[in-house]
Amino acid sequence: MRIFTQIILALNTLWFTISPTVNSYTEGVIGQPRSFLPSQAETKNDVTISRLIFRGLFKYDIYGSLVPELAETWQISDDGLVYTIKLKDNQFWSDGRKINSDDLIYTSFKVKNLVGVATDKVDDLTVRYTLPNKYSPFLSLLTIGVMPVDSEEKIDPLKPLSSGPFRIIRLDKNGPIIKQVILIHEDPKINIRKMIFRYYANNDELVTAAKLGEISGFLSDKEVVLDNFEKYKFPLQGVYYALFFNLRNEKMQDLELRKYIQKALPIEQIISDKGITVQGPISRSSFTDRSLDFNKVANKDFVIDQTKYADTTINITIPNIKTHIKLAEAIENILENELKVEVKIIEIDPEKMLDDVIKSSNFEILLYGQEVGRDPDRYSNWHSTQKVYPGLNLSGFEHVRADKALEEGRNVPENDSRMIHYNEFQKTFLEQIPAIFLYHPFTNYYISKYVTGVGDKYTFTISDRFLDYYNWKKIETN
Repeated sequence: MRIFTQIILALNTLWFTISPTVNSYTEGVIGQPRSFLPSQAETKNDVTISRLIFRGLFKYDIYGSLVPELAETWQISDDGLVYTIKLKDNQFWSDGRKINSDDLIYTSFKVKNLVGVATDKVDDLTVRYTLPNKYSPFLSLLTIGVMPVDSEEKIDPLKPLSSGPFRIIRLDKNGPIIKQVILIHEDPKINIRKMIFRYYANNDELVTAAKLGEISGFLSDKEVVLDNFEKYKFPLQGVYYALFFNLRNEKMQDLELRKYIQKALPIEQIISDKGITVQGPISRSSFTDRSLDFNKVANKDFVIDQTKYADTTINITIPNIKTHIKLAEAIENILENELKVEVKIIEIDPEKMLDDVIKSSNFEILLYGQEVGRDPDRYSNWHSTQKVYPGLNLSGFEHVRADKALEEGRNVPENDSRMIHYNEFQKTFLEQIPAIFLYHPFTNYYISKYVTGVGDKYTFTISDRFLDYYNWKKIETN
């Protein structure tokens, strides 16, 4: 049966490769692919392709909600340590083999996020995961793509088996250089069934390729104007930029000074062209406490006394990047006018930020970006145990109520209970102001005007640009 399936797949692959009647979308990307296996994919584009060809036990839908994908049922033990998950039956790899519990166990041994989690095979479709400690975000870790047994050992990482909506049908090379990767969507009802990723050396080559009609779309950090292309600006909500106060620094320990700075800054005005506003440490989530306004001090009657900090010098450290410099200068002008302080901008080579600034906490105020997960768990970002590198608590924030809320949020699986704890964390955060959140950055996505159906969606990462791909259509031109 598997041999017959493989013959059919080979014939279909040949037809899709040579057929001129199949609509295609070609995206230009920079660099070279290394691996599309979920355990090895690292670059943004490799991760994007990996998510197109592999399915996880769970996934995030177009609204940002966690929903089952390969999982049919799941149970959590009373102590919150044991998760028993059953696969949907009759789910197959692209070679015709059924996806089973051995694949789940193999994947758990290979992916970093599941290190320390014990796995036991209950039956061919069921696996028991045993955690060393309570961890309520555990199901979110199971969005990683499930891999077939022996993938790393026996399968070409650039042409692996697939379980997702797409499968790779061809790689085109020029010697060792990969020129393009061709995928096909398994659903015949999709208008654009063929997706091609074509590789270029730099952004200038991408723009040239767009002008020549070689590609239908591309991502770009730079603003460009192209005939026959529409620019879509999607916010990446898995990243936020903020002003981090170094609470180890005596000057920045002054809560009233932090309130003054927050009160003085018109956040929406200064970030309007850079992204969308951040709604606190748990932003734009069902766990966001929308009764709190993180862009203003809690006390609306708080009035700035311009003599309070007159002649105080404030240092803002930033990566030496054009957009950050421009934003820092706007902040400088506002603070000097509103608070009568002196602001000094300290520019650092981005390559040296980690060693010269982050590791040693060598800053007063740091303009910087952080990545966060989709789950509301912010323990690694804001718990006091994480204030020493490699912890991510850049501000050195330490507060008993916040710590307790973050700990309890990890310990209870029920969303209603987690909501109570995370609301307490957000309230404490707003009272203490260890950071001022600025924006989730826009990404520029240029797509041919001959491709329609590209809509708004909850874009948490770059990969989410294809969440509504099933709606995309290609306009025929003659």
